[in-house]
Amino acid sequence: MRNNKGFTLIEIVVAMGIFVIVMIMGTYAFQRVLSISGQQMKSAESNIEGVAGLELLRYDVEHAGYGLPWRFQSYSGTIQFRNATRNVELDVAANSTALGFDPTTLNAVSSTNIQAYSAGTATQEVNGAAVVNAAGGPDYLVIRSSMASLDKSARKWTYVNYSANPVTQENQSYLRQWTKYLAKWSATDDFSANDRIITLSSTFTSDGRPDKILLMNGNEFEVTVASPGVLPAGAAFKPADPSQIVVAYGIRNSSTGVLRMPYNRTDYYVRRPATGMPGYCNPGTGILYKAVVSQDTGGFGTPNPVLDCVADLQVEFDYDANNDGNVANKDATILTPGSASALYASDIRDHVKTMKIYILTHEGKKDRNYTYPNDTIHVGDPLRPTSGRTLSTAELASLFGTDWKKYRWKVYTLVTRPKNLNQ
Repeated sequence: MRNNKGFTLIEIVVAMGIFVIVMIMGTYAFQRVLSISGQQMKSAESNIEGVAGLELLRYDVEHAGYGLPWRFQSYSGTIQFRNATRNVELDVAANSTALGFDPTTLNAVSSTNIQAYSAGTATQEVNGAAVVNAAGGPDYLVIRSSMASLDKSARKWTYVNYSANPVTQENQSYLRQWTKYLAKWSATDDFSANDRIITLSSTFTSDGRPDKILLMNGNEFEVTVASPGVLPAGAAFKPADPSQIVVAYGIRNSSTGVLRMPYNRTDYYVRRPATGMPGYCNPGTGILYKAVVSQDTGGFGTPNPVLDCVADLQVEFDYDANNDGNVANKDATILTPGSASALYASDIRDHVKTMKIYILTHEGKKDRNYTYPNDTIHVGDPLRPTSGRTLSTAELASLFGTDWKKYRWKVYTLVTRPKNLNQ
């Protein structure tokens, strides 16, 4: 017999209630999965960017001093970059980089004191506010070398061979090619047409110390390669005798633009751009930039972003005073940017053994379900409280907002041993 019994209203309400509860729980779980996966994706993205960006910074730090003149052949004293009728005494003629810092204060001044490194400390934070910490604001780093530019020719070098008759042998190349004078390594690494290069004579002073002299022709210090492997006729920029060691370094490739400086300069700093800042970054953070000084104008070209969401940059130098290789007594040998910039170029070459760079950033985006475990953040050597600077709870709230603990803060530590200060 057919059963026509149905469900009561209470049973329907209970069933619907259970269904709604299950759906709510599923939706909440799905939202959590989306939130966590999004956070993890941003964290992974931050880590990948960090590795790539820090590798570029490490590369520049490691090659600081490479192809850098120690003195000029034609004169000493105050720098006079008179190359190709130019009238220049400054690395940088513009001041528009990090807030609260003037990059012209780190210009090279003396022709015998061109520092591979120089650094300073800003008087403003990344967000533009006055510094909140007694140790000052973010640091500003300058690196000089022939390789500091992103120009492909700045990666090139070779030997210059001696010729007994450099004036008349106009068609013979002096950039060693085994059969000629400019060394050829491979098609992509050889000097090519319009590469603008300098030549350094590696010699010794009267007391036996190494010396690297920028060879010049009057006031001019650059050589333009007319065609692959070919140098202009004449004795300038070439070895004077078979015992002289002369090395050519590429600076830039340009058919018209002459060199402003016989080296390249790149500056690293943190700044929050007016537009283009990633939306997931804390409002108090900025971007770590690499800015190359233009050989044409002395200003900065379009800066290259290295790392997003950067809150602080601190730089220190390990200084080995007696040059015995022992820098264990860190309190006595760690130099701040100001102290390091006061060093003579020869002191940097002889005694700076390690550069340490500390970068405060955060992984991923803001996470309301996360709480940063510490009340302070130390941007420096964790074993040395006086290293870098320590931001208090109040300072962190002032810089990054009262919800600063909802970000996964991280300090990148880059320890690099300079390998080219004497190259």
